[in-house]
Amino acid sequence: MAGIVLLLLVALATASQLLDPWLRRTLEKQVAQKSQGRYQLRIGRLHTSLGSGTITLGDVRLRPAKAAALWQATPLPRLLADVQQIRIAGVGLWALLRGAEVPVGSVVVSGGRVRVLHWPRPRPDARPLHEQLPRRINGLRIGYVALQGVQLAYGALARPTASVRQVNFTAQDILLSRAGAADTQRLAYTAAFGGRVAGVIGTVAQHRFRIGNAQFSSQSQRLTLDSVRIRSLLGVQERGKTIRVEMLLPRLRLTGISSAELRRRQLRLDSVVLRRPWVAAALPTQPPPPIHEALAPYVPYLALAHVAVSGGTLHLTGIPPRPRIQDIHLRADNVLLTAAGARAPARIWYARAWALRTGRIQNNVSAPVYWLGIRSTELLTRTGLIRANDITLRPTMTPAALARLKGHQTPHITVRAPRVQVAGFDFAAFSQHNALLANSLELSGLRVLIAGDGRFPLNPNPSLVTQESLAKLPVRLNVRRVTLTKGYVATSYVGPKTGKSGNITFNRLRVSLRNVTNDPRLMTAATPLVAQASGWMQNSWYAQASFRIPLLDPRGSHSGQGSFGRGSITLLNSVTEPSRLVRFESGNVERATVQFRGNRQQISGTMRAEYSDLKMTLLSQQGGPDQKTLFTKLGSKLLNGVVIRDDNPRGLGGNKLKTGSMQSRRDLRVSVFSLWRQGLVSGLLNSIGAPKKVAQRISEAP
Repeated sequence: MAGIVLLLLVALATASQLLDPWLRRTLEKQVAQKSQGRYQLRIGRLHTSLGSGTITLGDVRLRPAKAAALWQATPLPRLLADVQQIRIAGVGLWALLRGAEVPVGSVVVSGGRVRVLHWPRPRPDARPLHEQLPRRINGLRIGYVALQGVQLAYGALARPTASVRQVNFTAQDILLSRAGAADTQRLAYTAAFGGRVAGVIGTVAQHRFRIGNAQFSSQSQRLTLDSVRIRSLLGVQERGKTIRVEMLLPRLRLTGISSAELRRRQLRLDSVVLRRPWVAAALPTQPPPPIHEALAPYVPYLALAHVAVSGGTLHLTGIPPRPRIQDIHLRADNVLLTAAGARAPARIWYARAWALRTGRIQNNVSAPVYWLGIRSTELLTRTGLIRANDITLRPTMTPAALARLKGHQTPHITVRAPRVQVAGFDFAAFSQHNALLANSLELSGLRVLIAGDGRFPLNPNPSLVTQESLAKLPVRLNVRRVTLTKGYVATSYVGPKTGKSGNITFNRLRVSLRNVTNDPRLMTAATPLVAQASGWMQNSWYAQASFRIPLLDPRGSHSGQGSFGRGSITLLNSVTEPSRLVRFESGNVERATVQFRGNRQQISGTMRAEYSDLKMTLLSQQGGPDQKTLFTKLGSKLLNGVVIRDDNPRGLGGNKLKTGSMQSRRDLRVSVFSLWRQGLVSGLLNSIGAPKKVAQRISEAP
């Protein structure tokens, strides 16, 4: 009996020694035959263990044939590989012999390099992988597959299109059969899979990308990318047909990735989180297709429960303003990136709601004339809130340089606003119809400096600072209320003859606008824009005014009234002396009221000014220290003695108040504010004694 056992052991040992070389030669021949000579396989070591059903291969080399003709019209990828070890354990030999579904405990590939030189396009008539198994095998069920420390590369040998320094991959319960292909909970026959890659480098669409690490697990349904870098090979300083991007992304995390949904190419992700992304982008010269159309060939349905960005920076290059936005914090809820999501009335840019907070925003406006800076912003679509803090708009050149650049007089404006807040903004109307609809706009502490230079010709084009411009906006506008409190406006103007600058300030301004709209249903003659304003001129002279402006009136008709409190008319010297060479020596205003009507042709109305002790002096640039010459002295005496009404009303007992006539023609090249100033000047001059025609001519002078 012992001899028989010994004989069997010797037979098994002999068979094993003969089996390994035979199996190695058979595998090498099978690869050459099945690939029709396209591949050459060399196995350095092969060891089998029939008792445990284990096969171990070492120093495996796979090389493609060099003949180019062999690789034409073939579904096989062209690749070469060097693998340190392949270990297949737990093979069900009895099932293999019976032609049943063959169980395999594990397949582990350790170490090595794989270079894919060419990957053919998938053929529409290609058979599924499970139908390509040998006929005698009814299927394979592999419990565990792993790649450990494998390097991958794709592309030409000199510089691969993509490469991965290290791949570690695992897959559990792979059912390579008809049932596995039909199982909707599996992806590529696999029940669960995951892995980690490091050192990914590649080129896609003229962009070079690097990924430090990437991890994915189908069980936790999470994908994490660390240290992502993207660089356009064409640079981002100029625009092209497609978008050009440079990006640094420390971390990107996606959760809720279902294998079943990946199989159907319909994804419903729980979250997409980006941490501290830095993006510089040159937008394309032609508008790109909507996001859902660009994604449709790859993911026809993509829903994101939450999208979050923290600490981001965006720099738009390739366009002259080159805006930069820092410290971006963004959240979007219930995003649906499909055609239905783009059209849904309840969605705003595909999402149910957006929340955005940013740090500093920098941009050039009407480049290169103005620089815009905003310290922080906030946007909440659920409540319709828009808030901007510490806004600064400042020119990049002097008033004269700006006028010289434009070739005509141009307002030189500096704006500072601690806060601007819009409440009840309709983001859905804005995103879908470009409409600007809001309940209110509030500004507090606004400071505006306006400088002009009369030494240059007037702008030959019609002014845009008119009520007609609001009516002609290409978008629907409807803001129910605009409020300005604690405002400050300072204006300066260089006289065309004197070359000197006169200035005047308006302090503690309060302005209220109601019914700011170009909607014909809301803007009528009976329901016009109503404006009320009050404040202090030169911080000493109180004034208030109200206006009724039907924006859609084709004639530009509007009306207003106002009043001035007690004050000294000498406060006007800061503007009249340098620019008009006229000084008010004295004059105390008790009260003044104005009423006017304006249109596209003129302004007309009345001014009732009660004042006393009015004295004026004409000045000359060629005069002495007091700017007086013999001619101006004689002119001043004549002006005060003959023309000027020094008191209004004059004397005692029954002298009536002299009402001034406001009459001035409108020049459509100047703003509506200039028209109102013209009316005040003509009414004031006429009320103090200047003839109507003289007052009108002086008011219309530039």
